[in-house]
Amino acid sequence: MPAPDSSSRFVPGNPVIYRIAVAGSLDPSLSGRLADMSIESCETGGDERYRVTTLVGPLIDQAQLAGVLTALFERRLPVLSVEALLDDSSMGTKIET
Repeated sequence: MPAPDSSSRFVPGNPVIYRIAVAGSLDPSLSGRLADMSIESCETGGDERYRVTTLVGPLIDQAQLAGVLTALFERRLPVLSVEALLDDSSMGTKIET
């Protein structure tokens, strides 16, 4: 079995950039309560009812990720996906849906 590429591994203690998509709107002013992740909303299908909000930013560990997910749960925003972005491209490794 070939050794995994070192650029695509999680390194304990190093932040990992996550992209989290949720159904619904989230005010960008809440970024400070969500680990300073950037917040962008967009309509899908040209209908306000189908708004998706994406949060992107570095999280230091799984406890911080759990805190962000808990804050989204408390705001009753369904989580559509959570991705760890392991490189500088827009592609990520989906770790939870």
